[in-house]
Amino acid sequence: MIFLPDFFAEMRKIESEMKDLVHRARSASYGNEASYANLVPPLDIYEKDGYLVVVMDVPGVEPENLKVRFSHGFLIIAGRKEAPKYEKKRNFVCLERNFGTFTRKIYIQRPLDFSDVQGELREGILTIRLKMRNERRGGSISVPVEVIESEEIEFEKKQKIPVKEEG
Repeated sequence: MIFLPDFFAEMRKIESEMKDLVHRARSASYGNEASYANLVPPLDIYEKDGYLVVVMDVPGVEPENLKVRFSHGFLIIAGRKEAPKYEKKRNFVCLERNFGTFTRKIYIQRPLDFSDVQGELREGILTIRLKMRNERRGGSISVPVEVIESEEIEFEKKQKIPVKEEG
């Protein structure tokens, strides 16, 4: 398993969606407000040629409103899609496009080489390529541990405790 869900982020997302639902229900009778629903851009993640590739749809998000960072094992993609500014109030018949902010946190359990990270935004599609390291993870290694005499407690001699590698 490469990706684990971030349950707290999901709870924050549900809370935000509920607040937005209440806000939209209050203003539905007026029919003249832009939709500020919490955006959740869809994404795909796959491995190719030693890279972990993340592809996310972010149409209408300007590059200056997009931030990508890696922190504590999470790839965090955040952005804002601006609502269009209309010259005068309109009486909308249908309002389905979403505007507002979004944040996606993806837990990456693979070791990464941050000297080779690439990001590209083309025609509303964000592509991030993260170089994976080929080191073993979770394997056992041998760690020699030496017991040192304490000034308070004297030992007859130093003892060495071998820690063996499990294979």
